Amino acid sequence: MRFPRLKVVPMNRAHIKGCNAIVDVSEPWKTLHERVNFVKYITLKQAYVCMMGDGPAGFIIFSPEPVFARGGYIRAVGVAPGMRRRGIGTRLLAFAEYRISRFSQNSYLCVSSFNRQGQVFYKNQGYIRVGKVPGLILPEASEYIFWKMLKGPTS
Repeated sequence: MRFPRLKVVPMNRAHIKGCNAIVDVSEPWKTLHERVNFVKYITLKQAYVCMMGDGPAGFIIFSPEPVFARGGYIRAVGVAPGMRRRGIGTRLLAFAEYRISRFSQNSYLCVSSFNRQGQVFYKNQGYIRVGKVPGLILPEASEYIFWKMLKGPTS
């Protein structure tokens, strides 16, 4: 079941607990034993949530202004396990890409080599793997750089 009318809203501190619950059970954070500093990204106005009922069904963190190779950068996307495959990740990504397209025609993100589901998701969304940084976070893993040329107001 998809939810076509899902609304993406700016993240606030009340959303952090729900977003941390998503991080706790999701790649790459689970493998990396990492947390996300949501307060930092809320302050920077770079964090958004897709709400479902009382809690976030997913979140996205991104920098819309060009920060890498003349493009915006998507830092993190997370969707609650029970809400996956319902269009929430696609909706969050489309939201970020629209915002990025106001500043640049390029969107970038990194995906860990062990995060195969993430790689498939981004490829299905039109991203192309354009680079690899071995051992950036874990010695035995690489971070893959993905790129997508956007269409939008800057086209």
